[in-house]
Amino acid sequence: MPIPRGYSEVLHSSNDRFSVEAAWTFFADKSYEHRVLPDGRCDIILHFHSDGSKPLDPISVIIAGAATRSHIVTMEAGTGYVGVRLRPGSARSILGITLKEIANQGLGGDTALAQIPALAGLCASSQSIKELSDRLTSFVAERFRNLQIDPLTIALIDTLHTTGGRLAISEIALLHGMDVRAVHRRIVRGTGLSPKQMAMVIQFHRALRLLVNERLDIPSAAFEAGYADQAHMTRTFRHMGGFSPARLPELVLAGFPI
Repeated sequence: MPIPRGYSEVLHSSNDRFSVEAAWTFFADKSYEHRVLPDGRCDIILHFHSDGSKPLDPISVIIAGAATRSHIVTMEAGTGYVGVRLRPGSARSILGITLKEIANQGLGGDTALAQIPALAGLCASSQSIKELSDRLTSFVAERFRNLQIDPLTIALIDTLHTTGGRLAISEIALLHGMDVRAVHRRIVRGTGLSPKQMAMVIQFHRALRLLVNERLDIPSAAFEAGYADQAHMTRTFRHMGGFSPARLPELVLAGFPI
């Protein structure tokens, strides 16, 4: 499943697990469309036009909320982006906003700056795309330095990931000695998605990896990913990705291990 030309990312160590998961850049040298898959993460993104080396003013900011369905992005030649993908459980503290309100959508331009005034400094002129990317990563690191991340929320989200999204919320609550409503409340607060939505995203990506990386056939991938049957997986793929397991798109800006 190839990554679009002009896209690159740097994964951050798990030792930095409570802030940035990856820093990425994307420059389009031609106009085209690509599909972005839902990943249950929030991104801070800076958008600009460029000659390929230097970002050109104006630079605008976009906060992309956690998504549960794919969307098509139309890229114009000479358009660039730098972004940071925030680790689940950290975005609310770093951004200081209610994540549920931006799920499957986002904030951009003046609306983003009005809700998070500190973002304004990110939009100053820059001499290079790398400088702009470093500025964004430093911004997140600085805001994270003085914030408190709830370790229990992180543990709940980790449980969803390590079990491939296959545990019911009642089982997660029992595992952590908590009330179901408390688990639901913490995960929504930490990600913007319900436990069921987050689990569906994780399961979806696991199935994709089984199909693409492990080259399993569709029935085997459905079984290994924990779907009730092949039809269940197909319905989920159509709902979340906009495609069927039998006809995966060529360009997908995602697919990382989660």
